[in-house]
Amino acid sequence: MTRSLLAALTITALALQAHAQKPKSYPAVTQELAAKIIAAPAPKLPQSLAVVPFTATPSSQQSKAFGEYLTETIIGSISGHPDKLKLFERTRMDAILKEHEFILTDLMKPAAALKIGQLAPIDGILSGTYTKLKSYIEVSARIIDVTSGEITMSYVGRIKMNKNMATLFTQTDAVEPADKSKNNSNNVQITFNGGTTAPTKTQAEICKEKAEAFRPHLNDLSTPEKISSVVNEAVKTPFDKVCGKLHYDVMYAFTRFKLDPELYKNFLLNTLDTIAYPAGDDRAYEMVRYLTTDNHVDAREWKVGFAAMSKVGNYYLSNYVTQLIGKTDAPEAEQKDRIKQYFDLAAQNKMGLPRAISFEFAYVEMMEGLSKNQPLRQYVYETYSQRLAPDDKLKGTLFSELSSMYKEETNVQRKTELITWLATLVNNNEYPKAHEQLYDFAWNFKMTYSEATNAEIRRNFPEADLKILAQRCRDKFATYALLTPYPSQKDDRINFCVKYNVPIPGVIPTLEEADAILKGNNLTEQLRVIKLLALMDTPPAKLENTLVNLLNKKSLEDKTTMNNIQTLAISVLGNLKTVSPKAIEYMIAVLPHYGNDTEAAKEALVKIGKPAVKALTTRLDKTTDQEGGLQHQLITLLGKIGKDAAPAEKSIQRILTITRNSEVRYAAEAALQAIGN
Repeated sequence: MTRSLLAALTITALALQAHAQKPKSYPAVTQELAAKIIAAPAPKLPQSLAVVPFTATPSSQQSKAFGEYLTETIIGSISGHPDKLKLFERTRMDAILKEHEFILTDLMKPAAALKIGQLAPIDGILSGTYTKLKSYIEVSARIIDVTSGEITMSYVGRIKMNKNMATLFTQTDAVEPADKSKNNSNNVQITFNGGTTAPTKTQAEICKEKAEAFRPHLNDLSTPEKISSVVNEAVKTPFDKVCGKLHYDVMYAFTRFKLDPELYKNFLLNTLDTIAYPAGDDRAYEMVRYLTTDNHVDAREWKVGFAAMSKVGNYYLSNYVTQLIGKTDAPEAEQKDRIKQYFDLAAQNKMGLPRAISFEFAYVEMMEGLSKNQPLRQYVYETYSQRLAPDDKLKGTLFSELSSMYKEETNVQRKTELITWLATLVNNNEYPKAHEQLYDFAWNFKMTYSEATNAEIRRNFPEADLKILAQRCRDKFATYALLTPYPSQKDDRINFCVKYNVPIPGVIPTLEEADAILKGNNLTEQLRVIKLLALMDTPPAKLENTLVNLLNKKSLEDKTTMNNIQTLAISVLGNLKTVSPKAIEYMIAVLPHYGNDTEAAKEALVKIGKPAVKALTTRLDKTTDQEGGLQHQLITLLGKIGKDAAPAEKSIQRILTITRNSEVRYAAEAALQAIGN
């Protein structure tokens, strides 16, 4: 490499680096970050994501105002994607962080995220920091999977400092001065024997000390007596929001070591029964999660748990469904009865606080809660979806649910039944995203260049089911093919319709119309039509004679287009497995061309198979020593035809005896083995 070239590359690299670090406007950075969050890989969709406030690094001027402003901007930018993200309520997350004394800056670490995953029903946590410098603010963010601790998204950006940004760093957090003239109910005075009074302690400080004093009891749970002692000591402290935090430690320890003392369970059930608004109280869900750790929900646990669940009027309802129904080992009849109780309450407008939720919302939350229970999920769809009055959004959700159920189903017969459900949904509903969802689902069946991937596709998306869907939804596929504004996507959809025999009037000609075009003189139209015929899953047998006649046509005006038409005609005749001697002779005649028509002819002759053997053998017998390339082609084709090419063995053996071409000899030996096996 020359010195000048090296210098040029160095300058270019530095320029690119400088450009990459160049500060951007606040909207540009936040939109860029939001896009990365939405596109981040997730264990499931939608991903339940908790967003915690961005915090200043120690080197930055402290300002909660900017952190809150940035956090709310990000939440607003990503909240409009319910198919990708389900945002965990900030107030609830704030309560968990406060209750367990998490430091926000620690939430950039996987260990802290894993701990939060044990405390909240989330999949990932988004946290971040910012550093104020002279001319810009550097923002760093990451998403951590709370199950694996894996960082699934990271981002660093620079926000250009301006007057508006600067005002956020000049604000100070208001602190309400203490009013010493008033009695503080949270302060407690402790009087000793000597009559002196120790410094006052707040109730929170006393509770913290009490929890710390209790924690060592959990270090030894080796005998029933010690477990009983821990329980007896624990239940002396009410599970309230002030001093009850020690119960989180108890539940964590008992869950970890698979302990389930009856006395403590009764204590929790009694406490759960007193919580008036479970949706806004983190204790309720944590108790339900603890009580269902063994995947068993007895009659009392169901009664109390269902009473709490019936008061939940937001997106956390699905979490209760998962714990109380979705993952339990109850008999099928009992599970279905509990589902019925749930929907009966929703139908009576008695589900949810502070306002009753709709039947449709209750249905979505039930399906979300059963996302990992395929049999119950299918049961709910089959039993209750007909009672819905869905809007456009819910129609799209129903399609997504059925698509997911279809993919996850392993029973072949059941998969086919689910396809019929999907077809019924498609035919009975119109909504803006219907065309995208239908064709996106169909693309799941498309083969790739990786055989390993194809094996998985065949297992999860057997083509026989796609053919059923295509035929049952012919009108929808035809109409939706033209709705996309993107030409390449429109071509793909039209090609799909051709392949699966879905007519599109005015776009895909009927066989009669195609026959008339191919017999005419408009080469442009003929090329368009023959391309469509080549895509057909069921070859157009009615057009065989017309296609054969195309092979001998000549054009003085556009020889290239005519050759392209004839090459595609060869492919279609191969798909038809034609027995026309004229077509087979033409295919053999183009073998020496070594062009596109040659490759098309090779594939077609192998597809035709036995009817082509006699003509191939006759041509092989006429070859000379100077036609080694043609001999190699003919022998290879006969070998690929296999046992049906047995009449050619004598001719191949003769070539093997006389040829001095090593490639021809190898091909002959391989072909004889293939024919003989």
